[in-house]
Amino acid sequence: MRRHSQSAQAMVEFLIIIPVLILLIFGAAQAAFIYSAKNGLNYATFQAARIGAMNHAQYSDIRRGLIRGMYPMFSRVKDERMKYTATEADNYVLITRVSPEQASFDAFAEEVDTLGVQAIPNDNLMFRSTQQTPVSIQDANLLKLRVQYCMRLIVPMVEHILSSASRFNTDRVAGSFNEVSKRNPDYADICAARNGFIITAEATVRMQSAAINDAEYCGAGNKMHCP
Repeated sequence: MRRHSQSAQAMVEFLIIIPVLILLIFGAAQAAFIYSAKNGLNYATFQAARIGAMNHAQYSDIRRGLIRGMYPMFSRVKDERMKYTATEADNYVLITRVSPEQASFDAFAEEVDTLGVQAIPNDNLMFRSTQQTPVSIQDANLLKLRVQYCMRLIVPMVEHILSSASRFNTDRVAGSFNEVSKRNPDYADICAARNGFIITAEATVRMQSAAINDAEYCGAGNKMHCP
């Protein structure tokens, strides 16, 4: 009877530990997917910044670079992968143009003859004043992008835990996916609806063309957040 009692105790211990073990295994698998997506987003963000820097920091060109960079992330999609990538970028990505800021356009924008619009000059930067109002014109010619992507969690059991943790972690971050959602109905609950996990990447490149304030796509209700 004593040996039989010890055997039953081992079964109880196994039943207690097995849910934790399964969560650890599933969590490790999902963490690998998140790590892979983060690497892909890093590359896509750099592509977006590089193409944007050569095309006056316009959203349409930033989007084109982002889609080009995100394309390898969806190798599992066999049919119409480019269309699928564009859908993900348009619906589950928040692009923030950290630099140049709106204040930089107010301080430095001037009429550029070749463009016919107001833009931050990009020529002869080494000979221009370094006075900061609020930053120098040299720093205003840095294009810095922050890209936040709500990736779908696909591993069962851990998807709800990680999705809730992601929303809690970014809830009070200025300019974050959730923070913008509170001011912009287009982003409201967009990540929670797909049990998503928010990954973030940033890239900074020197402008290779005069930056134009893309008012059409900046601001509330539009595709790019421009503080």
